[in-house]
Amino acid sequence: MIYEIMSIIPSKFSDSEIDGVVANIEKLFVTAGAKVEKTTNLGKIKLAYPIDHIRFGTYVLSYVTVEGEKVQKIDQDLRLSEDVLRHMIVARPEGIPAATFRMASYQPPLTPEGRRSGEREERPRQERPAEAATTEKARMSTAELNDKLDQILDSDIMKNI
Repeated sequence: MIYEIMSIIPSKFSDSEIDGVVANIEKLFVTAGAKVEKTTNLGKIKLAYPIDHIRFGTYVLSYVTVEGEKVQKIDQDLRLSEDVLRHMIVARPEGIPAATFRMASYQPPLTPEGRRSGEREERPRQERPAEAATTEKARMSTAELNDKLDQILDSDIMKNI
């Protein structure tokens, strides 16, 4: 039977250490008697709520072939592992899906240059002409401001106070 195992690796591991942690998780599967069919790193994603003061985790999706009674051993090993924050095991009777998964708030791993692979270049923001015209109209000189304040203070409103 094929099982889909989603594991969340805590953010205490850097992007360069994730491959080693994934290899350790795959060793857990093999020692329990499973055959790893496919493993995909889905990237670092913000968790819905903090778990043990951890706000981000790297999601790893694995497909393994294993006998039904050995799944409990895998579940127990993942619970005891300090490399895995949370995990979920789902039976896949229809096999491994052909479609690739894409997360909505995906944060790709770092490239060797230290940048995210999907990162865009920052461009300086250009001010629109309409904004420039409105800011020029709204400005008053100090003399105009003083005259306006004198009018307000001399008005009937201030005399009644």
